[in-house]
Amino acid sequence: MKVMLSAAIAASVVFVLAQPATAQMSANPPEVAKKIREMGPRLSPEIIRTTGALYRPLHEKAPKDGVKISKDLVYGPHERHRLDLFQSESASATARPIVVFLHGGGYVRGDKRGSGNIGIYFARHDMVGITINYRLAPAVKWPAGAQDIARLIGWIRANPDKHGGNIDKIFLMGNSAGTGHVASYVFFEDHQVKGADGVAGAILVSGPSYDTRLMGPRSGAYFGEDRSKYPGMSVIKTIDGRKIPLFIAYAELDMPAIQKQNHVLINALYERDGMMPTVKQVMGHNHISIVQHINTKDESLGPDLLEFIRTH
Repeated sequence: MKVMLSAAIAASVVFVLAQPATAQMSANPPEVAKKIREMGPRLSPEIIRTTGALYRPLHEKAPKDGVKISKDLVYGPHERHRLDLFQSESASATARPIVVFLHGGGYVRGDKRGSGNIGIYFARHDMVGITINYRLAPAVKWPAGAQDIARLIGWIRANPDKHGGNIDKIFLMGNSAGTGHVASYVFFEDHQVKGADGVAGAILVSGPSYDTRLMGPRSGAYFGEDRSKYPGMSVIKTIDGRKIPLFIAYAELDMPAIQKQNHVLINALYERDGMMPTVKQVMGHNHISIVQHINTKDESLGPDLLEFIRTH
């Protein structure tokens, strides 16, 4: 199911999502769906806590059978260079695709412990899931996140016996700041592993920093205080090189700044390719629930991700 978006590229973009009849719309419990919509297109510490609390019991009830989880494997020298590995306990005749997920947190916080639902989901669907921690600002600055991804890819390619995945089918996925790091790796070739890296695709969920010039003052923690350097850190300025397949997702209730960033990237890719990239607006979800709903009965996004991975 490749979800294509038709749009009028002008001062504004009108998105029209066409879903196949087999797609499953949101199966959020009504009280969860209602609460998310009531919180609106905003983000605050309270909204983050509330959304997490709504999904915690759903994660506890979600299927986990047949998944082996190995926690806190070391992929680099820093104390945050740690990963959790999610593997299917069933045998496979071929090496499985590998999906790496980077959490959000405004570049300054966050932990892989909140992403277990995503690792489990991919392992349940005949893939290898990896969730990681990465170094945080303000102790590190751009492009530390992309460098950590490169280090992780080096670990994946050097340790096929530990994960059992296909080192030539690596998919990078992030949410929010995690997406910012994935985009920096995908679009800045100087940050990529030299030679074959095995990256077959990237899933960009609610990215916040495709054009760093549009970011607010809090961006200085990771991108620095010298805003004259921001254009050189904008991925929309470096999209003419290597073309890694992309799946772009954003939430119906993402904040306006996030929707603007996605608008900018989608427009830039359209201008580059003369056609729309693969895009999905995830209805009924906010900046946090867009990934928290994965591996629950709500299949608003998961099947599309699986199809993207299986066809690339």
